[in-house]
Amino acid sequence: DRTIAWAKSHGFEIFAAEGYESPTVTCVANNKGIDIVALNSFLRERGMIISNGYGAKLKNVTFRIAHMGDLQMADMEELFAAIDEYLTQ
Repeated sequence: DRTIAWAKSHGFEIFAAEGYESPTVTCVANNKGIDIVALNSFLRERGMIISNGYGAKLKNVTFRIAHMGDLQMADMEELFAAIDEYLTQ
């Protein structure tokens, strides 16, 4: 999965145990401690958004990237490029 490959290539860990990853959403461990709220503000300016975790225990400890529905690989590449831009500023 391209989303998992992107996350791992940037030093993030995948929250789900290997073999239990979802085909519709990737939950990434925020092991690098990035500011997900600030990232989402940055992404919103570009018409994108990701989830900052699910539930109180995982909020900002993980983030989720959806790759389901009416999304094309070009959409995902645009999101990855925007996150890359945020991470390098």
